[in-house]
Amino acid sequence: MRRVGPALAVALVGVLLTGAACPSYAAPAAEPAWGVVDSTCAPDRLAAQRDAGLTVSVVEAYWDRLQPVPGAFDPGAVAELAARVGRCLDAGRRVVLGTGTQYPPSWVRALPDALLRDQRGAAPRTGGLDLVFAAAPRAALDDYLTRLVAAVPAARLTGIRVGTSAAGEIGYPGPQESGYGLNSWWAFGAPAQTGADLAPGQARTPLPGWVPGTAAWQGRAVTAADASRWFGWYSGALVTALAGQATVLRAAGFAGEVHLPTAGRGVLPADRSVAVGTLLDGHGDRDGSLGRGLDHVAAMPALAEAVPGAVVVDLTSVDDASAVRARALDPPEDLCTPEDAATSLDPTTRVERWSNLRFARAQAARAGLAVVGENPGPPGGTTGGVPDSDPEIEQVRRAPAYARACGLAAFTLAFEEDLHTPRSGVTPADYVGAITSSA
Repeated sequence: MRRVGPALAVALVGVLLTGAACPSYAAPAAEPAWGVVDSTCAPDRLAAQRDAGLTVSVVEAYWDRLQPVPGAFDPGAVAELAARVGRCLDAGRRVVLGTGTQYPPSWVRALPDALLRDQRGAAPRTGGLDLVFAAAPRAALDDYLTRLVAAVPAARLTGIRVGTSAAGEIGYPGPQESGYGLNSWWAFGAPAQTGADLAPGQARTPLPGWVPGTAAWQGRAVTAADASRWFGWYSGALVTALAGQATVLRAAGFAGEVHLPTAGRGVLPADRSVAVGTLLDGHGDRDGSLGRGLDHVAAMPALAEAVPGAVVVDLTSVDDASAVRARALDPPEDLCTPEDAATSLDPTTRVERWSNLRFARAQAARAGLAVVGENPGPPGGTTGGVPDSDPEIEQVRRAPAYARACGLAAFTLAFEEDLHTPRSGVTPADYVGAITSSA
């Protein structure tokens, strides 16, 4: 693979030498910044990545390590996190901190109404928390986020990620977490259904006791308008929850960017119409977006309005399985175009043929939100990759071209470990070669 040429190396490394300690992604960039996810900030890795022209580190915190008991942080875990973040910052990296809320302590899981519940009363297989509707876990989260801002050099961070899912992303659990396939809905805990012990800013269901897919409620027929209102409440609750997390960060003194890790493309407009017309019985749900509450068409403008301060969408679908399928079409439908924001909601546009990245990027553009991205990572149970994803080396080769075509302000490779372990078959030189060859 070719290494970074002098001109590109100067352009990339130059980010390290400019005056701003925490460059923002809110402004458009002519060239994406490049980096890694799950950075250890180890000195030898930072040196190798600096030589490769990488300037961005996503560093993950871990709630269970930082707060193993309520009311206080563990001093050793705080020191470790602060040192890790500090090493990256002192090396001139832009640092985006993942809050690690997908790793809750056991005492949080034991709180009243802590776990999400579907219409069958089942909790997610991952034990996903109800950080959307339930007051007790939400209060624990607010306390954690407040302490987290104080534990790190927050004024030097470029961004902090917030999320609601067991993957740390926007959304409710996916189909693989229910045991029942696509048709699972995660708003059947007591707070969402009764309004008791409801998280701040949330509202109880507009149709108490109604289960999507059933034709009657309280002795009357359910209409498509009812189903649409219910789904709007369900997906809109995610916006309220994310805005609430951002407000806590702001109150704690964090003034940087709030990053929103966003999976997939969300429900397509035509599919939403089918879904509400069939009372959310499972029709129109191509990939589990409905159950996960992912309505990017409505949510991204709402997030731009509701989340205080600078907001950046992090699209985690760069070269995912949908890109593999979209580029195999004739003509290919995987690459973003300047017209996508305008054409994505035109009912004559075959957006079902587009890659997830392309459609979601169009919605962020419609909302005027800055966008960064990352690839799903190697296929496996603990990553975003699935069996028909590209292998990781192919993701490394293709993702930089997608980042440029879609105008991403930054691209971070999932995961740093895979660049520095021989068993992955991926090296920093592969990443650099992909960056230069796609320019």
